[in-house]
Amino acid sequence: MTDTSAELNGKLLSDDFRLLLSSRAPGNNLATVLSDSPAVGEQQLTQLVAAWLTDQEQDYLDRFSFAKRRSEWLAGRICAKRAVLDLLARQATDPLGPLDISIHNGPKGRPSVVLAETPTEIGKLDISISHSHGKAIGIAGYGLCGVDIQHLSDTLFRVKSRFCDEFETALLETILENDLVQLGLLWVSKEAIRKSFSDIALLGFLEIHLERITVDRGYRLLNFRLGGPMSRLGTVSTTTHVHSAYALAVCTVDATRLKHAGIA
Repeated sequence: MTDTSAELNGKLLSDDFRLLLSSRAPGNNLATVLSDSPAVGEQQLTQLVAAWLTDQEQDYLDRFSFAKRRSEWLAGRICAKRAVLDLLARQATDPLGPLDISIHNGPKGRPSVVLAETPTEIGKLDISISHSHGKAIGIAGYGLCGVDIQHLSDTLFRVKSRFCDEFETALLETILENDLVQLGLLWVSKEAIRKSFSDIALLGFLEIHLERITVDRGYRLLNFRLGGPMSRLGTVSTTTHVHSAYALAVCTVDATRLKHAGIA
């Protein structure tokens, strides 16, 4: 990666897709950053770590022995922090830097963000991170957020029975892309939903039922019904996109929906 700042500026996603994501998010506000994982030398890596990670985050990074895993984890954290900075900048708050933001994993592995100083005029921030085969994505918003990106490979066919039933297969045939893209969009959608609700319920893939597919501004929205008590939420949707050889999906849910459904 010859220009780290250029690779991490989120321009791998089109403006119209990011605007669509924001329009569908709580408060009409969602920041999204997609990047290539940094394939840099040791000196550049050290500079990136010092510029973006707090001491505690650096200690966590040091636990990874494989360079690929370190690069993916770092890229995901940088994407999430850039998304938080972007979101806060829209609120006209006092500017914060990357080291004013700390990302921790909770007991269930869900990342959460802690700000050195929390502006009183903003609500509770939520983030989500994903990475796959050299790509990383981070989102920041309000309410509940979940994002997933997946490199499209034949592995999806081998595990299809774990996440896709016959009805979903028939419904996916209405998508114009090939079978691999169909499965990729379903997989990332269900993963994004699982991440959104991971602190509330551990949803199985087959508890997330695809009911219909719609289109908004050229992008496919996958609409789901959840199983068990979570069914009281009604329809939960993802916004999907195919970027090169990757499928990605974003799920955002207003927290007030949980309260009204008697779930939280």
